[in-house]
Amino acid sequence: MSFYDVMTMSFGNLWRRKLRTFLTVLGVLIGTASVVAMISLAVGMKQMMMEEYSSMGSATQIRVRSSGDMMSGNEKTDVDTLLTDANLSMFEQMEYVQSVSPSLTFDVNMEQGKYSGYAMLVGVSKEVMESQKLGEGELPAEGGGSLQLLAGNTILTSFGYSLGDEYYDYYSTGELPDIDLMRQVRQVKFYDDNADDQTEEAPADADQDNGYGDLGDAAGDGAGTDTGVDMAMSGVSDPEVDNTVLFRVKITGILEGGPDDYRENSQNLLVDIDALKSYLIKNFGKGNIPGQPKIKGRPLKDWVYTEFVIDVDETDHVEEVMQAIQEMGFEADSNKELLESIQQSLQIVELTLGGIGMVAFLVAAIGIANTMMMSTYERTKEIGVMKVLGCNMKDIRKLFLMEAAGIGFIGGVVGLGFTFIVSAVLNSFAGSADGINGNISVIPWWLGLTAIAFSTLMGMLAGYFPARRAMKLSPLAAIRTE
Repeated sequence: MSFYDVMTMSFGNLWRRKLRTFLTVLGVLIGTASVVAMISLAVGMKQMMMEEYSSMGSATQIRVRSSGDMMSGNEKTDVDTLLTDANLSMFEQMEYVQSVSPSLTFDVNMEQGKYSGYAMLVGVSKEVMESQKLGEGELPAEGGGSLQLLAGNTILTSFGYSLGDEYYDYYSTGELPDIDLMRQVRQVKFYDDNADDQTEEAPADADQDNGYGDLGDAAGDGAGTDTGVDMAMSGVSDPEVDNTVLFRVKITGILEGGPDDYRENSQNLLVDIDALKSYLIKNFGKGNIPGQPKIKGRPLKDWVYTEFVIDVDETDHVEEVMQAIQEMGFEADSNKELLESIQQSLQIVELTLGGIGMVAFLVAAIGIANTMMMSTYERTKEIGVMKVLGCNMKDIRKLFLMEAAGIGFIGGVVGLGFTFIVSAVLNSFAGSADGINGNISVIPWWLGLTAIAFSTLMGMLAGYFPARRAMKLSPLAAIRTE
Protein backbone atom coordinates (compact mmCIF):
# COMPACT_ATOMS: atom_id res chain seq x y z
CA MET A 1 0.00 0.00 0.00
CA SER A 2 1.12 3.54 -0.69
CA PHE A 3 1.58 6.08 2.07
CA TYR A 4 -1.59 7.84 0.95
CA ASP A 5 -3.60 4.60 1.21
CA VAL A 6 -2.25 3.91 4.71
CA MET A 7 -3.06 7.45 5.84
CA THR A 8 -6.57 7.35 4.36
CA MET A 9 -7.40 4.04 6.01
CA SER A 10 -5.94 5.16 9.35
CA PHE A 11 -7.99 8.35 9.58
CA GLY A 12 -11.04 6.46 8.34
CA ASN A 13 -10.69 3.99 11.22
CA LEU A 14 -10.32 6.87 13.69
CA TRP A 15 -13.46 8.52 12.32
CA ARG A 16 -15.48 5.31 12.72
CA ARG A 17 -14.79 5.38 16.47
CA LYS A 18 -15.47 9.06 17.02
CA LEU A 19 -16.14 9.04 20.76
CA ARG A 20 -13.12 6.93 21.64
CA THR A 21 -10.93 8.98 19.34
CA PHE A 22 -12.27 12.23 20.82
CA LEU A 23 -11.59 11.15 24.41
CA THR A 24 -8.07 10.00 23.55
CA VAL A 25 -7.35 13.22 21.65
CA LEU A 26 -8.68 15.15 24.66
CA GLY A 27 -6.11 13.44 26.86
CA VAL A 28 -3.31 14.41 24.46
CA LEU A 29 -4.70 17.96 24.28
CA ILE A 30 -4.55 18.32 28.06
CA GLY A 31 -1.05 16.85 28.18
CA THR A 32 0.26 19.13 25.42
CA ALA A 33 -1.39 22.21 26.90
CA SER A 34 0.05 21.42 30.32
CA VAL A 35 3.62 21.06 29.07
CA VAL A 36 3.49 24.12 26.79
CA ALA A 37 1.78 26.28 29.43
CA MET A 38 4.31 25.37 32.13
CA ILE A 39 7.31 25.96 29.88
CA SER A 40 5.83 29.18 28.47
CA LEU A 41 5.53 30.56 32.02
CA ALA A 42 9.18 29.70 32.64
CA VAL A 43 10.23 31.30 29.33
CA GLY A 44 8.19 34.44 30.09
CA MET A 45 9.71 34.66 33.56
CA LYS A 46 13.18 34.25 32.10
CA GLN A 47 12.64 36.96 29.51
CA MET A 48 11.29 39.45 32.05
CA MET A 49 14.18 38.85 34.45
CA MET A 50 16.81 38.98 31.71
CA GLU A 51 15.36 42.23 30.36
CA GLU A 52 15.32 43.66 33.88
CA TYR A 53 18.95 42.78 34.55
CA SER A 54 20.09 43.64 31.03
CA SER A 55 18.61 47.13 31.46
CA MET A 56 21.00 47.60 34.38
CA GLY A 57 24.00 46.93 32.17
CA SER A 58 24.84 44.73 29.24
CA ALA A 59 26.41 41.31 29.75
CA THR A 60 29.22 42.37 27.40
CA GLN A 61 30.14 45.44 29.47
CA ILE A 62 32.92 45.71 32.03
CA ARG A 63 32.94 48.48 34.63
CA VAL A 64 36.41 49.65 35.62
CA ARG A 65 37.35 51.77 38.65
CA SER A 66 40.58 52.87 40.24
CA SER A 67 41.90 50.47 42.88
CA GLY A 68 41.87 53.30 45.45
CA ASP A 69 39.20 55.76 46.54
CA MET A 70 39.84 58.45 43.94
CA MET A 71 36.93 60.66 45.01
CA SER A 72 37.86 60.72 48.69
CA GLY A 73 40.37 63.55 48.37
CA ASN A 74 43.26 61.45 49.65
CA GLU A 75 46.55 61.75 47.82
CA LYS A 76 47.29 58.86 45.54
CA THR A 77 50.79 58.29 44.18
CA ASP A 78 50.02 55.29 41.94
CA VAL A 79 48.94 57.36 38.95
CA ASP A 80 49.22 54.33 36.67
CA THR A 81 45.97 52.94 38.06
CA LEU A 82 43.99 56.18 37.89
CA LEU A 83 41.30 56.39 35.24
CA THR A 84 42.99 58.93 32.99
CA ASP A 85 42.73 59.61 29.27
CA ALA A 86 46.01 57.76 28.79
CA ASN A 87 44.59 54.60 30.37
CA LEU A 88 41.39 55.07 28.36
CA SER A 89 43.46 54.92 25.16
CA MET A 90 45.26 51.86 26.49
CA PHE A 91 41.99 50.03 27.13
CA GLU A 92 40.69 50.95 23.67
CA GLN A 93 43.69 49.17 22.12
CA MET A 94 43.11 45.93 24.01
CA GLU A 95 42.02 42.86 22.09
CA TYR A 96 38.25 42.26 21.89
CA VAL A 97 37.47 45.79 23.19
CA GLN A 98 35.08 47.71 20.96
CA SER A 99 34.71 50.98 22.89
CA VAL A 100 35.47 52.66 26.22
CA SER A 101 33.13 55.26 27.74
CA PRO A 102 34.32 57.44 30.66
CA SER A 103 32.05 58.94 33.31
CA LEU A 104 32.35 61.59 36.01
CA THR A 105 29.99 61.15 38.96
CA PHE A 106 28.99 63.46 41.82
CA ASP A 107 26.47 63.14 44.63
CA VAL A 108 23.71 65.70 44.36
CA ASN A 109 21.34 67.13 46.95
CA MET A 110 18.19 68.66 45.49
CA GLU A 111 15.76 71.04 47.17
CA GLN A 112 12.44 72.40 45.96
CA GLY A 113 10.14 74.15 48.39
CA LYS A 114 9.63 71.87 51.37
CA TYR A 115 11.03 68.88 49.47
CA SER A 116 14.60 67.63 49.35
CA GLY A 117 16.13 64.63 47.62
CA TYR A 118 19.28 62.99 46.36
CA ALA A 119 20.56 61.85 42.98
CA MET A 120 23.78 61.28 41.08
CA LEU A 121 24.99 63.78 38.48
CA VAL A 122 26.81 61.68 35.90
CA GLY A 123 28.83 63.03 33.01
CA VAL A 124 28.72 60.53 30.14
CA SER A 125 29.77 60.45 26.51
CA LYS A 126 27.60 61.79 23.73
CA GLU A 127 27.01 58.22 22.48
CA VAL A 128 25.62 57.19 25.86
CA MET A 129 23.36 60.25 25.95
CA GLU A 130 22.00 59.47 22.48
CA SER A 131 21.35 55.83 23.42
CA GLN A 132 18.90 56.78 26.18
CA LYS A 133 15.19 56.17 25.60
CA LEU A 134 13.13 59.22 26.51
CA GLY A 135 9.63 59.21 27.87
CA GLU A 136 9.31 62.99 27.75
CA GLY A 137 11.24 65.92 26.31
CA GLU A 138 14.29 65.74 24.06
CA LEU A 139 18.03 65.22 24.10
CA PRO A 140 20.17 68.16 25.21
CA ALA A 141 21.19 70.52 22.42
CA GLU A 142 24.81 71.34 21.77
CA GLY A 143 26.13 74.64 23.05
CA GLY A 144 24.12 77.03 25.17
CA GLY A 145 25.05 78.77 28.35
CA SER A 146 23.78 76.18 30.84
CA LEU A 147 24.34 72.54 31.63
CA GLN A 148 21.58 70.58 29.93
CA LEU A 149 20.56 67.36 31.64
CA LEU A 150 18.47 64.23 31.22
CA ALA A 151 16.64 63.21 34.39
CA GLY A 152 16.11 59.58 35.39
CA ASN A 153 12.54 58.32 35.50
CA THR A 154 12.64 57.69 39.29
CA ILE A 155 14.22 61.01 40.33
CA LEU A 156 11.00 62.33 41.84
CA THR A 157 10.72 59.31 44.15
CA SER A 158 13.80 60.51 46.05
CA PHE A 159 12.10 63.75 47.13
CA GLY A 160 10.58 63.91 50.57
CA TYR A 161 9.97 66.29 53.48
CA SER A 162 10.03 66.18 57.25
CA LEU A 163 7.10 67.12 59.43
CA GLY A 164 7.94 66.92 63.09
CA ASP A 165 9.57 63.56 63.70
CA GLU A 166 8.01 62.00 60.61
CA TYR A 167 9.49 61.84 57.10
CA TYR A 168 7.14 61.67 54.13
CA ASP A 169 8.15 60.52 50.66
CA TYR A 170 6.79 58.58 47.70
CA TYR A 171 7.23 55.21 49.42
CA SER A 172 5.30 56.24 52.52
CA THR A 173 2.54 58.25 50.85
CA GLY A 174 2.29 56.61 47.44
CA GLU A 175 2.19 60.05 45.79
CA LEU A 176 4.88 61.86 43.81
CA PRO A 177 5.74 65.44 44.82
CA ASP A 178 4.23 68.27 42.80
CA ILE A 179 7.52 69.21 41.12
CA ASP A 180 7.89 69.96 37.42
CA LEU A 181 11.42 68.86 36.55
CA MET A 182 11.49 70.28 33.04
CA ARG A 183 9.83 73.68 33.37
CA GLN A 184 11.49 75.21 36.39
CA VAL A 185 14.93 76.74 36.70
CA ARG A 186 17.49 74.43 38.30
CA GLN A 187 20.66 75.28 40.17
CA VAL A 188 23.50 72.89 40.89
CA LYS A 189 25.42 73.80 43.99
CA PHE A 190 29.06 72.77 44.27
CA TYR A 191 30.87 72.89 47.59
CA ASP A 192 34.38 74.20 47.06
CA ASP A 193 37.08 73.93 49.74
CA ASN A 194 39.43 76.01 47.66
CA ALA A 195 37.33 79.17 47.61
CA ASP A 196 37.56 81.78 50.35
CA ASP A 197 34.53 83.70 51.56
CA GLN A 198 32.41 82.70 48.60
CA THR A 199 28.73 83.48 48.51
CA GLU A 200 25.88 82.03 46.56
CA GLU A 201 25.66 85.14 44.39
CA ALA A 202 27.71 85.41 41.24
CA PRO A 203 30.01 88.40 40.57
CA ALA A 204 29.29 90.77 37.75
CA ASP A 205 31.76 89.02 35.47
CA ALA A 206 30.71 85.38 35.71
CA ASP A 207 33.01 84.32 32.88
CA GLN A 208 36.20 84.77 34.83
CA ASP A 209 38.03 81.82 36.37
CA ASN A 210 37.39 83.02 39.88
CA GLY A 211 35.74 80.01 41.52
CA TYR A 212 32.18 81.27 41.09
CA GLY A 213 29.53 79.69 38.96
CA ASP A 214 27.70 80.97 35.94
CA LEU A 215 24.48 82.46 37.28
CA GLY A 216 23.48 84.24 34.10
CA ASP A 217 20.09 83.67 32.54
CA ALA A 218 21.44 80.77 30.51
CA ALA A 219 18.23 78.80 30.63
CA GLY A 220 16.18 81.80 29.58
CA ASP A 221 14.03 81.54 32.70
CA GLY A 222 15.25 84.55 34.63
CA ALA A 223 18.37 84.53 36.78
CA GLY A 224 18.17 84.70 40.51
CA THR A 225 14.66 83.29 40.76
CA ASP A 226 13.96 80.96 43.64
CA THR A 227 11.61 78.60 41.84
CA GLY A 228 14.06 75.90 40.85
CA VAL A 229 15.64 72.90 42.52
CA ASP A 230 18.89 73.58 44.33
CA MET A 231 21.29 70.69 43.85
CA ALA A 232 24.21 70.67 46.27
CA MET A 233 27.07 68.75 44.74
CA SER A 234 29.92 67.66 46.99
CA GLY A 235 33.31 66.55 45.79
CA VAL A 236 36.15 66.49 48.29
CA SER A 237 34.52 69.28 50.26
CA ASP A 238 32.74 69.40 53.57
CA PRO A 239 29.02 70.03 52.93
CA GLU A 240 28.83 72.05 56.15
CA VAL A 241 31.25 74.64 54.76
CA ASP A 242 29.25 77.57 53.41
CA ASN A 243 31.47 77.98 50.35
CA THR A 244 29.36 77.12 47.34
CA VAL A 245 29.33 77.59 43.60
CA LEU A 246 26.02 77.51 41.77
CA PHE A 247 25.60 76.18 38.22
CA ARG A 248 22.54 77.02 36.19
CA VAL A 249 21.21 73.85 34.55
CA LYS A 250 18.19 72.87 32.47
CA ILE A 251 16.49 69.47 32.32
CA THR A 252 15.52 68.87 28.69
CA GLY A 253 14.16 65.33 28.95
CA ILE A 254 13.12 62.53 31.29
CA LEU A 255 14.04 58.90 30.70
CA GLU A 256 11.42 56.36 29.71
CA GLY A 257 9.66 54.49 32.50
CA GLY A 258 7.48 54.99 35.52
CA PRO A 259 8.44 55.76 39.11
CA ASP A 260 8.84 52.04 39.90
CA ASP A 261 10.81 51.06 36.78
CA TYR A 262 14.42 50.74 37.91
CA ARG A 263 17.12 50.81 35.27
CA GLU A 264 20.77 51.72 35.06
CA ASN A 265 20.24 55.50 35.02
CA SER A 266 16.77 55.75 36.53
CA GLN A 267 18.07 57.64 39.60
CA ASN A 268 20.71 59.70 37.76
CA LEU A 269 20.99 63.12 36.16
CA LEU A 270 22.90 62.66 32.91
CA VAL A 271 25.00 65.39 31.33
CA ASP A 272 27.39 65.44 28.40
CA ILE A 273 30.81 64.82 29.89
CA ASP A 274 32.58 67.37 27.65
CA ALA A 275 30.11 70.07 28.67
CA LEU A 276 30.55 69.14 32.33
CA LYS A 277 34.34 69.32 32.10
CA SER A 278 34.16 72.73 30.42
CA TYR A 279 31.93 74.06 33.21
CA LEU A 280 34.19 72.63 35.90
CA ILE A 281 37.29 74.23 34.40
CA LYS A 282 35.51 77.53 33.83
CA ASN A 283 34.23 77.84 37.36
CA PHE A 284 36.90 76.16 39.46
CA GLY A 285 40.04 76.29 37.37
CA LYS A 286 41.75 73.07 36.28
CA GLY A 287 43.66 72.67 39.55
CA ASN A 288 40.72 73.18 41.92
CA ILE A 289 38.03 70.86 40.58
CA PRO A 290 36.26 68.87 43.34
CA GLY A 291 37.08 65.19 43.37
CA GLN A 292 40.21 65.46 41.24
CA PRO A 293 43.20 64.01 43.15
CA LYS A 294 46.50 65.78 43.67
CA ILE A 295 50.00 64.37 43.88
CA LYS A 296 52.04 66.11 46.62
CA GLY A 297 49.61 69.01 46.53
CA ARG A 298 49.80 69.47 42.78
CA PRO A 299 46.92 68.61 40.43
CA LEU A 300 47.38 66.12 37.62
CA LYS A 301 47.44 67.30 34.03
CA ASP A 302 45.01 64.60 32.96
CA TRP A 303 41.39 64.25 33.94
CA VAL A 304 40.71 61.45 36.43
CA TYR A 305 37.35 59.81 35.79
CA THR A 306 35.06 57.98 38.18
CA GLU A 307 34.45 54.95 35.98
CA PHE A 308 35.12 53.43 32.57
CA VAL A 309 32.50 51.27 30.84
CA ILE A 310 34.22 48.91 28.41
CA ASP A 311 32.19 47.21 25.68
CA VAL A 312 33.55 43.79 24.67
CA ASP A 313 32.67 42.19 21.33
CA GLU A 314 31.33 38.90 22.77
CA THR A 315 30.32 37.54 26.16
CA ASP A 316 32.86 34.72 25.77
CA HIS A 317 35.68 37.30 25.89
CA VAL A 318 34.42 39.25 28.90
CA GLU A 319 36.20 37.09 31.48
CA GLU A 320 39.52 37.26 29.62
CA VAL A 321 39.44 41.05 29.22
CA MET A 322 38.28 41.59 32.82
CA GLN A 323 41.08 39.41 34.19
CA ALA A 324 43.66 41.31 32.13
CA ILE A 325 42.36 44.63 33.51
CA GLN A 326 42.47 43.36 37.09
CA GLU A 327 46.06 42.20 36.62
CA MET A 328 46.94 45.81 35.72
CA GLY A 329 45.79 46.89 39.20
CA PHE A 330 42.31 48.17 38.39
CA GLU A 331 39.00 47.09 39.91
CA ALA A 332 36.72 45.53 37.30
CA ASP A 333 33.40 43.69 37.33
CA SER A 334 30.62 42.77 34.92
CA ASN A 335 27.07 41.42 34.88
CA LYS A 336 28.10 38.30 32.97
CA GLU A 337 28.51 36.05 36.02
CA LEU A 338 25.28 37.34 37.57
CA LEU A 339 23.33 36.79 34.35
CA GLU A 340 24.80 33.29 33.93
CA SER A 341 23.79 32.43 37.50
CA ILE A 342 20.26 33.71 36.85
CA GLN A 343 20.04 31.71 33.62
CA GLN A 344 21.08 28.51 35.41
CA SER A 345 18.45 29.07 38.09
CA LEU A 346 15.77 29.73 35.49
CA GLN A 347 16.75 26.58 33.57
CA ILE A 348 16.06 24.60 36.73
CA VAL A 349 12.65 26.30 36.92
CA GLU A 350 11.98 25.39 33.28
CA LEU A 351 12.87 21.75 33.89
CA THR A 352 10.72 21.62 37.01
CA LEU A 353 7.66 23.13 35.34
CA GLY A 354 8.22 21.01 32.24
CA GLY A 355 8.42 17.90 34.42
CA ILE A 356 5.08 18.75 36.04
CA GLY A 357 3.51 19.09 32.60
CA MET A 358 5.07 15.80 31.46
CA VAL A 359 2.99 13.93 34.04
CA ALA A 360 -0.15 14.87 32.14
CA PHE A 361 1.57 13.96 28.89
CA LEU A 362 2.46 10.51 30.26
CA VAL A 363 -1.17 9.90 31.22
CA ALA A 364 -2.19 10.87 27.67
CA ALA A 365 0.37 8.42 26.22
CA ILE A 366 -1.08 5.63 28.34
CA GLY A 367 -4.50 6.56 27.00
CA ILE A 368 -3.27 6.25 23.40
CA ALA A 369 -1.71 2.86 24.14
CA ASN A 370 -4.96 1.66 25.71
CA THR A 371 -7.03 2.88 22.74
CA MET A 372 -4.77 1.20 20.20
CA MET A 373 -4.57 -2.03 22.15
CA MET A 374 -8.37 -2.19 22.36
CA SER A 375 -8.50 -1.47 18.65
CA THR A 376 -6.32 -4.48 17.84
CA TYR A 377 -8.59 -6.76 19.89
CA GLU A 378 -11.74 -5.40 18.25
CA ARG A 379 -10.30 -5.64 14.75
CA THR A 380 -8.68 -9.06 15.02
CA LYS A 381 -10.84 -10.57 12.23
CA GLU A 382 -10.19 -7.54 10.01
CA ILE A 383 -6.44 -8.00 10.53
CA GLY A 384 -6.76 -11.73 9.63
CA VAL A 385 -8.62 -10.92 6.40
CA MET A 386 -5.94 -8.40 5.43
CA LYS A 387 -3.25 -11.02 5.96
CA VAL A 388 -5.13 -13.71 3.97
CA LEU A 389 -5.52 -11.26 1.09
CA GLY A 390 -1.74 -10.88 1.04
CA CYS A 391 -1.34 -7.55 2.79
CA ASN A 392 2.26 -6.87 3.77
CA MET A 393 3.01 -7.22 7.49
CA LYS A 394 4.79 -3.87 7.51
CA ASP A 395 1.71 -2.18 6.03
CA ILE A 396 -0.39 -3.50 8.91
CA ARG A 397 2.12 -2.11 11.38
CA LYS A 398 2.19 1.22 9.52
CA LEU A 399 -1.62 1.33 9.67
CA PHE A 400 -1.74 1.14 13.45
CA LEU A 401 1.24 3.41 13.93
CA MET A 402 -0.38 5.99 11.64
CA GLU A 403 -3.57 5.90 13.70
CA ALA A 404 -1.61 6.41 16.93
CA ALA A 405 0.47 9.20 15.36
CA GLY A 406 -2.71 10.84 14.06
CA ILE A 407 -4.18 10.94 17.57
CA GLY A 408 -0.96 12.48 18.90
CA PHE A 409 -0.72 15.01 16.06
CA ILE A 410 -4.35 16.19 16.32
CA GLY A 411 -4.11 16.42 20.10
CA GLY A 412 -0.84 18.36 19.85
CA VAL A 413 -2.15 20.91 17.33
CA VAL A 414 -5.43 21.51 19.17
CA GLY A 415 -3.62 21.62 22.52
CA LEU A 416 -1.14 24.19 21.20
CA GLY A 417 -3.98 26.35 19.89
CA PHE A 418 -5.74 26.14 23.26
CA THR A 419 -2.51 27.14 25.02
CA PHE A 420 -2.14 30.22 22.80
CA ILE A 421 -5.60 31.35 23.91
CA VAL A 422 -4.81 30.75 27.59
CA SER A 423 -1.46 32.54 27.21
CA ALA A 424 -3.12 35.59 25.64
CA VAL A 425 -5.66 35.75 28.49
CA LEU A 426 -2.91 35.50 31.15
CA ASN A 427 -0.85 38.22 29.46
CA SER A 428 -3.91 40.45 29.20
CA PHE A 429 -4.56 40.19 32.94
CA ALA A 430 -0.86 40.60 33.73
CA GLY A 431 -0.64 43.71 31.54
CA SER A 432 -3.24 45.45 33.66
CA ALA A 433 -1.46 44.57 36.93
CA ASP A 434 0.96 46.98 38.58
CA GLY A 435 4.64 46.09 38.72
CA ILE A 436 4.55 43.61 35.79
CA ASN A 437 6.27 44.71 32.60
CA GLY A 438 6.11 42.30 29.69
CA ASN A 439 4.36 38.99 29.08
CA ILE A 440 4.34 36.37 31.82
CA SER A 441 3.62 33.63 29.28
CA VAL A 442 5.71 33.44 26.10
CA ILE A 443 5.39 30.64 23.52
CA PRO A 444 8.38 30.82 21.15
CA TRP A 445 8.13 29.15 17.75
CA TRP A 446 10.50 26.35 18.73
CA LEU A 447 8.29 25.42 21.69
CA GLY A 448 5.19 25.12 19.47
CA LEU A 449 6.94 22.95 16.87
CA THR A 450 8.56 20.80 19.55
CA ALA A 451 5.21 20.25 21.28
CA ILE A 452 3.54 19.04 18.07
CA ALA A 453 6.49 16.84 17.11
CA PHE A 454 6.71 15.40 20.62
CA SER A 455 2.99 14.63 20.87
CA THR A 456 3.14 12.87 17.49
CA LEU A 457 6.19 10.87 18.52
CA MET A 458 4.60 9.94 21.86
CA GLY A 459 1.55 8.71 19.96
CA MET A 460 3.70 6.50 17.73
CA LEU A 461 5.60 5.09 20.71
CA ALA A 462 2.35 4.38 22.54
CA GLY A 463 0.99 2.60 19.46
CA TYR A 464 4.12 0.53 18.76
CA PHE A 465 3.26 -2.52 20.87
CA PRO A 466 -0.38 -2.70 19.72
CA ALA A 467 0.87 -2.43 16.11
CA ARG A 468 3.41 -5.17 16.72
CA ARG A 469 0.73 -7.46 18.17
CA ALA A 470 -1.47 -6.86 15.12
CA MET A 471 1.43 -7.73 12.82
CA LYS A 472 2.12 -11.06 14.62
CA LEU A 473 -1.46 -12.34 14.71
CA SER A 474 -1.99 -15.69 12.96
CA PRO A 475 -4.21 -15.17 9.89
CA LEU A 476 -6.32 -18.34 10.44
CA ALA A 477 -6.74 -17.71 14.15
CA ALA A 478 -7.68 -14.10 13.47
CA ILE A 479 -10.35 -15.11 10.90
CA ARG A 480 -11.93 -17.63 13.28
CA THR A 481 -12.21 -15.00 16.04
CA GLU A 482 -15.78 -14.00 16.80
